Amino acid sequence: MSNTETNEKQSLENLFADTNISMKSGHLVKDAELIGDGKFAKFRIATNKEFLDTEGKVRNMANYFNIIVSSNLKDAFAIAQSLKKGDWVYIKGEDSSRSIDTVEGYKDTGVTTFAYKVVLKKEKTEQVPDEGEASEANPQPA
Repeated sequence: MSNTETNEKQSLENLFADTNISMKSGHLVKDAELIGDGKFAKFRIATNKEFLDTEGKVRNMANYFNIIVSSNLKDAFAIAQSLKKGDWVYIKGEDSSRSIDTVEGYKDTGVTTFAYKVVLKKEKTEQVPDEGEASEANPQPA
């Protein structure tokens, strides 16, 4: 193998080494809010997953994701801070997990996406289910 081929192979191997990129598209379950003295915008999105149950019937399940956007990212922050419940957004960022010990003695792990790209795909058009409704809730078709 030549030096050039070896370098190209190493470059390709390193290209995807330890990659943490997350892309999500969903609807806000409530208005975005500013936290940390206005340094961050925080919101939660619902995504819809279709699957077949054991009887072959199509079911829908909503999944919920926490999103944080830093005010240092001016373009993403400008969009994020004005998002409203029901808005359909696309986000790109990095996932981060954190575990805490609950008062009941269990470990609880949460995942938050720190977004560096936020795109408003469509403003609210229909009602979005509140978090906590039946697991077969259909937030809105994607």
